Amino acid sequence: MKNILLFIFSILSMNIFAQTINNTTIKQNNGEVIIQYDLYGKPDLAFTVHVLYSTDQINWEEIEKVHGEVGDSIFPGRTKQIVLWIDHLANANTKLFFKISAVYPTIDLTKKGTLNDAVGNTYTWIRYDNTKWMTQNLKSIKEPSECGTLYNYTAAINACPENWKLPTDDEWIELEKHFGMNAAKSSEFGLREIKNLKIFSDSGFVLNECKYLKTLYPNQVAVAFWTNTVNKLLYLGYSDKYIARIVRLNENKISRELREKTDELSVRCIKSAIYFETIESVIEANLTLKNKTGAFKDVYTGEKFEYISVGNTTWLKKDIIGTFIYTDINDKCPVGWKLPEEQEWKDLFSYYKPSIELENESTVISERISTSGLWSFNMSTNDYWMESKYYIYNTYWINKDNKEDSKKLIAYPSNKSNSTGWVNKQTNEKAKLRCVLDNKDYAAYSNSIETGKFADSRDNKEYTWVNIDNKTWMSENLSFNMGENSTCRDNIKMNCEAFGYLYNISVAETACPAGWQIPSSDDWQKVLAKTANNMPSLCPFGKSGFNLLLGGEILIDDSGKKPTNIFTAKLAFIEAGNIGYYYFDSNGKIEKADRAKKKDLLYIRCVKK
Repeated sequence: MKNILLFIFSILSMNIFAQTINNTTIKQNNGEVIIQYDLYGKPDLAFTVHVLYSTDQINWEEIEKVHGEVGDSIFPGRTKQIVLWIDHLANANTKLFFKISAVYPTIDLTKKGTLNDAVGNTYTWIRYDNTKWMTQNLKSIKEPSECGTLYNYTAAINACPENWKLPTDDEWIELEKHFGMNAAKSSEFGLREIKNLKIFSDSGFVLNECKYLKTLYPNQVAVAFWTNTVNKLLYLGYSDKYIARIVRLNENKISRELREKTDELSVRCIKSAIYFETIESVIEANLTLKNKTGAFKDVYTGEKFEYISVGNTTWLKKDIIGTFIYTDINDKCPVGWKLPEEQEWKDLFSYYKPSIELENESTVISERISTSGLWSFNMSTNDYWMESKYYIYNTYWINKDNKEDSKKLIAYPSNKSNSTGWVNKQTNEKAKLRCVLDNKDYAAYSNSIETGKFADSRDNKEYTWVNIDNKTWMSENLSFNMGENSTCRDNIKMNCEAFGYLYNISVAETACPAGWQIPSSDDWQKVLAKTANNMPSLCPFGKSGFNLLLGGEILIDDSGKKPTNIFTAKLAFIEAGNIGYYYFDSNGKIEKADRAKKKDLLYIRCVKK
């Protein structure tokens, strides 16, 4: 009784406090969104807070992966903080609306009312504490009988009008205590004293003697009701009975007892007087969706990779396919890339650390970097499965030291603690590879490289361009099929997708798209002077933005103990009506051939007219 009164007092006292959400703000920190709000209400009132987003303020979608002061049991206070990831928004747009929705319980303070059932009977109800009780017995047809219809247990549990239900045993106990039954005796089975049954009738709760098909007691003067509570022993196979109430009208006693499910008793229905109110706050956000991500091709193989810049380090956006023992990890990274060092991994996790303090920080970092979106890291698959949810983790070789007996690996998350750890592993054990760009200066100068895109009107293929010394160059090889005068390296179509087409000299001058032309020798000299004939500057992530690829003939250098490949490329120019080319190879050689031969196959970089 005391607990109920406290609850009612708590609900009633909410009228003194205004439940509102104020001072909602939103900001973006790279790939995360931080929402801050003030929640006002009764200090001990628990809210359930949801975050939704919309592009039009009409269709709202709830965000599931959201952290901070959100979810159940959020109490009023100022500067509540929530964090979520842009990559987890299915309809990510530059302009979005976010809604903070806080739901809290309140009570219908109406003391009495009426309801109708499906067959047209009208009943009155009275609110006792937080529950509305029907004051008359339920009827299945329109009939004048005060006792109403008798129901077996199976029929009773489905008999109540819509939105009303059969009371539980606990709800009967609370009603009995409300009318003065001793709290210590209320949960006992059998007959229990109540001060005076007349107070039921005086309150409007009608109790009339009813006759039942099965005798309840000798010389009974009683009314009997089902609860919807099953005897717990039934699940153990000890009893096939259900809890009921037998009100002894001539003795001021109420019996709590078990009855056969086939017994036919009366029904009273109830409905909670508690309902839920919602307060909301909507805020508009103009998000930045452009991140330092992109794609490039390996200088030697033409394989396409995606990358993402995290702080001052540029990472591959996906793992190198496969798992490797230590002796197999050499040359698995693209040209110009390497295995990350321990500090680079630590910086990565620091970058993805949420901006607000969270108890489940490690889990949240794992959730965020596992996403495959614009801002995330694609660490989504595990390489170890120990037949337990506690041992699912990723391990990666790192560039730590030169010991041959063991190497350091990164494990994230490592086990049920969701922690990042460093462990020694034997060189014959397998781990994954994720590479970082070897050029540490790229982040500093990348924004100064002027680039863009255009489409070839002949086949609608899109190309990227770069401005070098006030000249606009294609920053990838031409890939327009000119029939028998164009071919793929080794006649393999995938090589055209990787490097572009090779052209013979008869079509080189006319191969470029409208508005573009084959460069002159002078155009090339300016590029080479700008880069000081430096091959790394010409290759992907170099300062020029030229993105040179060596997709031509592969030569074999067998002068050493172990033969090595030399990757080459010939790129065309025109001088005085003659087609020549510049020769590049993986040894850093750059040579000019003033005139190409008929048998030469050349790659073409066009310049804008």
